[in-house]
Amino acid sequence: MKKIFAFVAATVLFAGMASAQLGIHVGYAPQTYLNKYTSGSTTLTDTSKMDGFFVGIDYNVNITGDLNVSVGLQGRYNTHSESTTLLGVTTKVDGTQMLLDIPVLFNYGLSLSDALKLSVFAGPTISYALSGNTKTTVSGSPAGLLDGTTEANWYGDNSDLKKLDVALSLGAAVTFSDIKIFGGYNMGLLNLNGADGYTMKGSNLFIGVGYNL
Repeated sequence: MKKIFAFVAATVLFAGMASAQLGIHVGYAPQTYLNKYTSGSTTLTDTSKMDGFFVGIDYNVNITGDLNVSVGLQGRYNTHSESTTLLGVTTKVDGTQMLLDIPVLFNYGLSLSDALKLSVFAGPTISYALSGNTKTTVSGSPAGLLDGTTEANWYGDNSDLKKLDVALSLGAAVTFSDIKIFGGYNMGLLNLNGADGYTMKGSNLFIGVGYNL
């Protein structure tokens, strides 16, 4: 963990010493978690999906020619809600997650005109979960015997879930003047579940718009 943040700090320091373009961005990134449980020759697979939104800042630093590196800092909010009713009893489950992302993306651009530029990018994105919570609400039970709300902390003391992830990020962008439209894919590389026999990996598509200040 310390080595990762030392690497990011060194990259940010380099950005501060070089000629950098500061930008802001916002976007949509629906999150998918692939869960697997393996016991002997049997493997069970399940996926969970959440809507995701992000907002952040980035520094784009020229390395040489059309090759640049972008260092960003963004907050991401994932949410999911579902409701089922059986025999008049309604169960609603709401899940939320907040993360801090540090993308370090190398990008190569091709200028089509003075105002229009196409670019592709790739690199690691370091993510750290700040919080995760599931709230379950039951209503409509006979005489209200089962009614009520319970909450579960994803990262509590007895949880096997891990907060740190590193993803491989790939994508492309179109920049017109100071406005950038971009999209891509994040593939999580680390196992987020430390329990025996379990693996959990995250991934997401993302699309967003940015503005160079």
